[in-house]
Amino acid sequence: MSVGCSTRQIAVQWSLPLVADQVLALQEESDLDLAREAIPGNLKILEGLLKGDASNPELLKYLAEGFCSYSYTFVKDEDPERARELYLRGRNYALQALPVTELEKLSPAEIKEAMSSMTRDDLPALFWAGQCWGEWLTLSLSEPRAFADISKLEVILQRNLELDESYHFAGPHLALGVFYGSRSRMLGGNPEKAKFHFERSLELAENKYLLAYYFYAKTYAVQMQDRDLFETLLNTIQDSPRDILPEQRLANETARKQAGILLKMADELF
Repeated sequence: MSVGCSTRQIAVQWSLPLVADQVLALQEESDLDLAREAIPGNLKILEGLLKGDASNPELLKYLAEGFCSYSYTFVKDEDPERARELYLRGRNYALQALPVTELEKLSPAEIKEAMSSMTRDDLPALFWAGQCWGEWLTLSLSEPRAFADISKLEVILQRNLELDESYHFAGPHLALGVFYGSRSRMLGGNPEKAKFHFERSLELAENKYLLAYYFYAKTYAVQMQDRDLFETLLNTIQDSPRDILPEQRLANETARKQAGILLKMADELF
């Protein structure tokens, strides 16, 4: 390793506590418009830091989470094609942090074998790889290659659950709830599994992570045509205190906004 490269890596390491604080500050933000303006610049700063330490797992994880969350919150409804590209960008950063190269090119069987070598240390990257990949799939179901990726994603989501079901406010359960609840049985959905994972997600997160209610309503309740459950879940979000989970205000305010939009669509959905 050259002296110059080593110095740059040391500088990146010194900056990581500041980066972590910056990420926390954004997650705690309650003003969606302010967050929308701030996040792109922060992502470019992270990409700049990554040039000084291209394999830094913390930077790669922050970038994967950042691109996935930004795309979901601010891009997908206005520009789905751009969101697809940003989801893949986030996924690729996450995959870069994993010990298996070009995981996305492996067959489902090969991915399952690769998952056996993943440890709890790999979970942050593996979790955000699954999140980004899953959101990309949601916007890409008209593409044949997307259907081929569904079974790959399921293996990754199951491994996340095995490594730590409570990670990121029970995110592995929430992801599986969305995975099984967003499609009909004909397309591989499973409402019984979806219900179990949504309920477990809410239980582990002490009913404070409001996006779980939102996705439960948007996927399972709509697929089952259960309007009472749909409205109960979304009204729970609307009635929740603003400070119910201060460290995830941005996610909860996103859920609150999306719940309001979805409630207005009830007559179209049922």
